[in-house]
Amino acid sequence: MSRLFRIIILAGYFSTLSLLTIAPASKAGLFNSAVDQLPTEERVTLRNGQPIVTGGNGKYTAKVLISTSADTVWSVLTDYSNTPKFIPNVVSSKVIMVNGNRKVVEQVDVRQVFFVTARSRIRSAITETAKTRIDFQAIEGDLKSLKGYWILEPIAPYRGAKASQMLITQVVEVQPKAGTPSDIFYNVFKDSLGKLMSAIKKETERRS
Repeated sequence: MSRLFRIIILAGYFSTLSLLTIAPASKAGLFNSAVDQLPTEERVTLRNGQPIVTGGNGKYTAKVLISTSADTVWSVLTDYSNTPKFIPNVVSSKVIMVNGNRKVVEQVDVRQVFFVTARSRIRSAITETAKTRIDFQAIEGDLKSLKGYWILEPIAPYRGAKASQMLITQVVEVQPKAGTPSDIFYNVFKDSLGKLMSAIKKETERRS
């Protein structure tokens, strides 16, 4: 496999692994919610059902707005064993160690790049705080570092109303190993984040 193929594969694959972190949800509010505070263009994009991804050089923020509950979002993001059913290119995902609220998850990714089939594997150490936060650390793989988290925020249509949507925000930092052309890697990684958020939205709505 050429070096370019491997860079593209790893960038797309490791953006999928950032699925494994979540931060606490906050109270919904009118004109003061997380959506209301965003720039107009981002608000419009989210309310049209599309994800947004900002940032660069290994530090990214991805957002998507979903008509669902916090419980349903949590069930999707922590469904490690069934990840291959709804996340593109992931063919195997299994919990290989459990110690209280700590887990180790191993995933295998297979994708076609310019008619070449490539396979990648990574193992991540995860610490869960039930329905509030999940932290992860990539402990094996072809990256210098990978870490991040998700934030779940309920969005209500007006003050006092029950939240009817969830704003899911993913913040992730990634660094390729020395010798990897960073421009190619980061561009592919950023593109993969949007696809990941769309896949999560689709599965969450299916379960709602």
